[in-house]
Amino acid sequence: MKKIKFILACIICISLFSFTGTNHNPAHKGKEKHMCAGVQAQLCGNCGFGNKKDNCVKCDKWVASSGVKAQLCNDCGFGNKKDNCVKCGKWVASSTVPAQLCGSCGFGNKKDNCVKCGKWVGN
Repeated sequence: MKKIKFILACIICISLFSFTGTNHNPAHKGKEKHMCAGVQAQLCGNCGFGNKKDNCVKCDKWVASSGVKAQLCNDCGFGNKKDNCVKCGKWVASSTVPAQLCGSCGFGNKKDNCVKCGKWVGN
């Protein structure tokens, strides 16, 4: 009887967790990669004006074609913090310029880390 209860509990657990993936969530419909775990980092109008938007957020080098989207972890991007500029901390307002990383700063697993604190974003 204990074995049957255990097996039923396992089946229920598996069936519940198998439907919580990205394919079954309506918010992720048609998207391969979602940003529930992390938030897109942004630049304000001053920091993202002109050619400055094509520079890396960390080292300020030109990103060229290897521009990797910079992300914030849940702590750094929680609430209103996600609406602040990554460089200067000012409010972004309506001038939302996505922050980017160069090939060196966004290479390999570094692109999955928070721009501010360096923690894993967890996508």
